[in-house]
Order: sequence, then C-alpha cells, then structure tokens
Amino acid sequence: MQPVSSKASRTIYFVAVILLTFFTSARGAGLLLYETGAPDLGTASAGRAAMAADASTAAANPAGMTLLDRSQLLNASGALLPSTNFDVAPQTTTKGGGGGNAGVFFPIGGFFYVYRLSERIRLGVAVDSDFAGNFNYGKTWTGRYYVTREPLITGKVNPSIAYEVNDWLSVGAGFSFSVGRLLFQSNVNNNLFKFMHRPDGGLAIESWDEAFGGNVGILLRPIAKLRVGLTYQSPVDYKFGFRPHVTGLGPLLSRLRTRIGGVKANIPMEVPQQVMLSGLYDVTPNWSLLGNVGWQNWSAFGEFPIGISALKQRTVEANLHFSDTCQIAIGQQFRFGEKWLWSAGFAYDSSPVSRVNRVPSLPIDRQLRYGTGIQYQINRDVTAGLAWEFMDAGPAPYSARRGPLAGTQQGHFSTDYNNFVALNLIWKF
Repeated sequence: MQPVSSKASRTIYFVAVILLTFFTSARGAGLLLYETGAPDLGTASAGRAAMAADASTAAANPAGMTLLDRSQLLNASGALLPSTNFDVAPQTTTKGGGGGNAGVFFPIGGFFYVYRLSERIRLGVAVDSDFAGNFNYGKTWTGRYYVTREPLITGKVNPSIAYEVNDWLSVGAGFSFSVGRLLFQSNVNNNLFKFMHRPDGGLAIESWDEAFGGNVGILLRPIAKLRVGLTYQSPVDYKFGFRPHVTGLGPLLSRLRTRIGGVKANIPMEVPQQVMLSGLYDVTPNWSLLGNVGWQNWSAFGEFPIGISALKQRTVEANLHFSDTCQIAIGQQFRFGEKWLWSAGFAYDSSPVSRVNRVPSLPIDRQLRYGTGIQYQINRDVTAGLAWEFMDAGPAPYSARRGPLAGTQQGHFSTDYNNFVALNLIWKF
C-alpha cells in the first residue's frame, strides 16, 4: 500500500491538472469597461479624464472635481444589450450548435456625488462597476466542454478628495472598495469512447470576494481653452476561493468526483491597472474637441498562480499569454441653443489576446466603440441626458484544443456586439 502522503500528492497533482484547464477558462470572463452610464458614454469615453463637466469626474479623474462650482449629484442607469453569435468552423469535433445569442442583458449605471467643502477642496464618491461580463451559451453548443455560462459581476465604492493648487493645476486621489462574484459552468464529457452514449456531467464553481484599490489624477489648464487630464487606476486583486461542484459523472469518471470533493481551490483575478491621458480643447465657445490615449496592464491579468489544497497546499502557475493594451479615442461636443449639448465619439482598444491564445470564454478581439448622446438643461439646477454607445468586439477567431474529452473547438463570431443605453440626471445645489 502506498503511503498516505504519496496518495495525497498524486491526488492534488491530478486535481490540479484537471481544474487548471477549467480555471484558465473562467479567468477570461471579465471585460474592463468605461461605460458607467455617465454623459461620457456619448463620447465613447473620449476626453473623460479632462472633461470635468459633472460629478462623474469623481471616478474618471478626481482632480476634475475642483472645476465644479457647486455640490452636485449625478445618477445614471441603463442597460447593456449584447449580441454574441458564434459561427462553428468545420474543424470542430464536438456535435452541437453555435449557442444562439450568448449575450445576456446586463444593467449598467452609477451614482456620483461631489461636495464643495471649500473654495479649493472638493470631496466626492462614486458607486459603479468597471469590470464585468455575462455569457450563456447553453448546454448544447459545440463548446460546452469548455464553458456554458460565466457571469462575472463587480461593484465598487470610490470616495475621493481633490485640491486646487492654483489656477492651472488641480490634484485628486481616492481609494476603492470592490466586491466581485464569479460563476463558471461547463459540461463534462462522460463518453471516453465513441461507442459510449452517456449524458454529460457538469462542473460549476462560484465565489465572492472583496478587494481594495486606488486612483489618482491631475488636471492641467495651461491656457483658457485647453484642459489636460492624467489619471492612474491601481490594480484590484480578487482572490476567489471555492470547492468545485461536480455532478452527473459516469462510472469511468466517478473517481474524479471523489478526488475533487475534498479539494478547495483559489484563483486570483486582477482587474488591470491603467493609465489614461485626456485632452479637451474649446475650438469655439460652443464646440469642443476631445481625445484620449490609454494603457491597460492586461499582461499581469494573464499570469497567475492557482492554489489547490487537499491534505497539502500546492500552487500551479498558469499563463493565458495576454498582452498589454492601448486605447485611442476622439470626440466632440457641440452646444446648440442655450440648453442643448450634443456629444459624439469613437474609440479603439487593442486586443488583450491573440488568435493563437484566445479561448472560448473570452470572445473579444480589438474593440471599436461609437458613441453619441444628448443633454438638456431643464433649469439652472437640473440637466437630463440620454446616451448610446455601440461596441464592436471583433470576430475573435480561435482554435481551442484540449484533449479527447473536450475536443477541438474552432470558429469565429459573426456578431460580437454590445449596445449600451443610459439615462442620466444631474442635480446641482
């Protein structure tokens, strides 16, 4: 009989290898979003760190709060309406369909408040979400042994403070408390051989965690017509821990259930740090041009350790081979009449993952954003707005191979679109 320690080591190693393939898929569920429902949705985020036009600057660039002449409250609410349809390539080995529209309705919105403490000091708070994803491919699509469902939901509270150093320089900083929920589900193939016809089993993982982060920003006004904003947002590190839940396994995989049953797994997920430089230039008193350049540290998101604990703790290093991304955005705002403001913008974000390393759980490529919005000043204290943004996440072609049980999954997305629609209301007092 083998020593207990040897059996434990083999169990942990076996489970680590099995779970590693699923956890790397679950890791890809999130998408870093600019869309909080605030008026900058209408510019596709162009100029968001330099606009400082309303209380949403508490999240976009806290230094911009010093430009608000009164205390201000902004409430935004809306929806993400996705269209995610996968086209199966002939090389796919698993029978099934394309999964239909895998995109799931997702609410968006935020609450932003800025308090004018003194002539030079402002206090602010932002409540929103900037990292999320939600897909449901169903249990009959060809990639069901990779993923069937993977909602990731986060929310954060971000208090901040800003100080106007002089007429041309303001600085700001804040910290955030975030909560995240990760759910991942996939089918398990019970048919080890072609002559077998057993129904699929299932694997599910679910976990909640909280995390802390911070942001800093500066706002420069070198001339009256020009504003330049620079912001940095720290990484936010979630550490999801759970016991995998396995159901419906056939006799040949029954030992897997026993070995997984006593195992606890830990998987970290890092919301990438980012830097954004924005500018706003008033071409005329009624027309302004806006722009962004940005960087996001997605390479750090792709490298992470997975902790597997049974009788002993083991760590397995995983790498999704992500790359850092860049963003470029341009936009404009035009005021017509005394009470109307029209916004429009375009943004490009590079892909965090190449075709070779793309997995079914992260169906994004490069991202193109097109936004427009309108605001109406009801009276001196209240302004209402409506904004819409269309995001094209690209065809995202991939070829995934993960052994005989999962099979080969190849194809691309005929549609990988997200529509963001939001209403916002600004109250000054």
